Amino acid sequence: MIRSKDIRKQFISFFESRGHREVASASLIPLSDPTLLFTNAGMNQFKDIFLGFRKEEYSRVVNSQKCIRAGGKHNDLEEVGRDGYHHTFFEMLGNWSFGDYYKKEAIIWAWELLTGVWGFPREKLYATVHDTDREAFELWQKHTNIDPSHIEFHGDKDNFWEMATTGPCGPCSEIHYDMGLQSCNRRGEKGHKCKINGDCHRFIEVWNLVFIQYNRQEDGSLKTLARKYVDTGAGFERICQILQKVQTNYETDLFLPLLEEISNLSGIVYPGLKDEMQTPLAAAQYDGMSHRVIADHIRALTFAIADGGMPANEGRGYVLRRILRRAARHGRLLDLHKPFLYSLVEVVIDIMGDHYQELREKQAHVQLVIKSEEERFNLTLDYGISKFEEIAAKSDRMIPGKDAFLLYDTFGFPLDLTRVMAGEKGLAVDEAGFRKEMEKQKQRARDAARFTMSWENIDWIELKPSRTTEFVGYHQPLVETLIQKYHIDDENNVGIVLEKTPFYAESGGQVADTGRIYNKECEVRITDVHKDNDIFVHIGKLVSGQINQEPVTAVIESELRHNIARNHTATHLLHKALRDVLGNHVQQKGSLVNPDYLRFDFTHYKQVNERELQMVERIVNRKVRECIPLETSVKPLEEARKEGAMALFGEKYSDKVRMVSIGDFSRELCGGTHLECTGEIGLFKITAESSIAAGVRRIEAITGERAEKYVELLENEIDEIARSINSPRRDMQEKINRILEENRRLHVQIKSVRIRSADNQLDKILKKVPEINGIRVVIARIKIDSQNEMRQLGDSLKEKIGSGIGVLAAEIEGKVALLAIVTRDLTDRYHAGKIVGNIAGIVGGSGGGRADMAMAGGKDVNRIDEALQAVLKIVRQNDQKSP
Repeated sequence: MIRSKDIRKQFISFFESRGHREVASASLIPLSDPTLLFTNAGMNQFKDIFLGFRKEEYSRVVNSQKCIRAGGKHNDLEEVGRDGYHHTFFEMLGNWSFGDYYKKEAIIWAWELLTGVWGFPREKLYATVHDTDREAFELWQKHTNIDPSHIEFHGDKDNFWEMATTGPCGPCSEIHYDMGLQSCNRRGEKGHKCKINGDCHRFIEVWNLVFIQYNRQEDGSLKTLARKYVDTGAGFERICQILQKVQTNYETDLFLPLLEEISNLSGIVYPGLKDEMQTPLAAAQYDGMSHRVIADHIRALTFAIADGGMPANEGRGYVLRRILRRAARHGRLLDLHKPFLYSLVEVVIDIMGDHYQELREKQAHVQLVIKSEEERFNLTLDYGISKFEEIAAKSDRMIPGKDAFLLYDTFGFPLDLTRVMAGEKGLAVDEAGFRKEMEKQKQRARDAARFTMSWENIDWIELKPSRTTEFVGYHQPLVETLIQKYHIDDENNVGIVLEKTPFYAESGGQVADTGRIYNKECEVRITDVHKDNDIFVHIGKLVSGQINQEPVTAVIESELRHNIARNHTATHLLHKALRDVLGNHVQQKGSLVNPDYLRFDFTHYKQVNERELQMVERIVNRKVRECIPLETSVKPLEEARKEGAMALFGEKYSDKVRMVSIGDFSRELCGGTHLECTGEIGLFKITAESSIAAGVRRIEAITGERAEKYVELLENEIDEIARSINSPRRDMQEKINRILEENRRLHVQIKSVRIRSADNQLDKILKKVPEINGIRVVIARIKIDSQNEMRQLGDSLKEKIGSGIGVLAAEIEGKVALLAIVTRDLTDRYHAGKIVGNIAGIVGGSGGGRADMAMAGGKDVNRIDEALQAVLKIVRQNDQKSP
């Protein structure tokens, strides 16, 4: 059987032999495009080329692109597991032409590869074209030996491709494969007919040849692009299915090792695995859906987290959290109650790691993230079960659609799980209402996925036509240049595009430079710089004169730049020091580098303790004192990776990258500005460490003069403390310890006095105790300062009362504390937990506990006396009910 890794290699080699350059897959996390949750097609990384905003490096390229479709317009999440070919994560084999070849070559080469190299039977292949694309129809007829009756016209729904509601698009020609009548999932239904783009599983799409020639506008109209492009996408998993001669994608070698490992972990074997592994449950009752969901979802999670994604409560992080929880919930259906998904990461890497090297580099990180999320979800799931019980108790014959969606959306309950649990209680589920809520969520996702381009709709005043800005700011703080175009509003706020610029544009966490652009006729104060592809937009205020065509001087504020560089170089040192101290699972998750301080977010799963922070700080300052020269070099991405360079979170890399090296200590891919040597940092000081999300920590630090002033401030505070306790600094710690110990002893004495005083109150109260049907009932409002003191008094009351019931109330820090005791001889008639629970409602609270002692709390201190008076009534009523 041909292996999947060989199929991928054959595709790439085929197009390399036809002049294509292999490019790496783009990251699944499209940080440069906020309109996308995930990279969902091979063309995402080339969108700027199609729109004319970026010049291509090569006219023909080929690759295998990692894709996730689990949010926004393209969302297959709910279909995964129900059949054999829907996935959240998949690979898209693709070849592209950027204004080079067009429809003819794309069609001929696709046919050659499918039938000539891979041996697809031509009688099983069908081609569809857009109903306006007569040219493509005739190319299929004239230049391939496809059966002419297997070429069909179809409309916009199936044969016009667009990535989003706006952006590059065009007609397409799809290639479909006939899986045979046995694959039809509607066989035998009256009136059903298998057809291309039909509603059964017989014909599957394997390759889509997209001819991009339009740009969809905001108003829905189509604008013809300056050049024509080819963008193809072949479903890797489906091609493997056909070439490996199996009935579903899950039976290929991309999934079988995962299904086998899930079977081993659960003891429930996936249907269709070898007979000796089969179990009666799998063979007779189970269709394998949970195995398929888990196998698919762990691939999506492994790749997305390796590319910088993190489960979270919003955006793409929320989608990842949903994927993980859906997989974990299906694990529960296989009786897997402890974290297990993280153990499958290694299997994914064994299958895919040869081609996607980043998986091996990030294995420890990925496993830690997934395990941490699994542990959190186990708690959430338990809460969800409690929530379901609460909803079911209030429901009359049916679980409302909104509640079913709440369980799904908040607690990760699939609809089928809610349906099963509801059925056990004799309840139905309002599935129409659920679908309505689901559609609302999808619409919100579609609205959030609208494609827009920054600066696209601004009315520019063109002075000099050009498409890019040359950045010279690594070595030149000042440059003579020309204004290409500018925009100005009524308040003299401006945006300026220069031919050359020394201004660094905000990127990779580093803030933009500030400075001036001026000539004899005008002066503009620049306060921010944004980069839109290769165009730098300088934002600021016209402070004098009028913008004109004459050459201008652009100059940055050098001191501010130097302070930024201090913090940026220190960030690289900090990153490496954290990995040395905490472990290689530390990965950058974000950063902010500005003139005043640096902020660094990283993956770690517990608080960094003081000792670890001190070690990190010492390592960084040691490297500062060593005054290590920084070296920058531009080289191929793969070469930089082989030299050990780390990629920074948030950066987008091309084939050629800039590597910043600090001796042998640190190598990172970075486009930011840096010092010439580490000694210029002066001093590095960590000022804060905190948690910002599950598994993500944040360190804030300062350098240079600000660090010196910070230390000076700390020393002044220490001197002030020493003066306030009348002690020399050298003896200050010892004196503070003595003061604290004395304070502790006084607190113990005061507490003892309070307890004795409250105990004396009890003695007085017990002298005049009312009886109800011969039972002593003590009710009292007392003065104490803590719940613990309340418990001690409860124990004392039980000893002193002999036989009876007691209820104590107190106001502690503005809230109500209640305690009830029932002596053991009366617990068969009275229950302390029920008594205190009943009166807690009066003071706006709740509580309960054991039959002999229980506590409760409340908010309304004004109703304490009312609550105590209710005790007598409760005791009388309960006594009347007793036999």
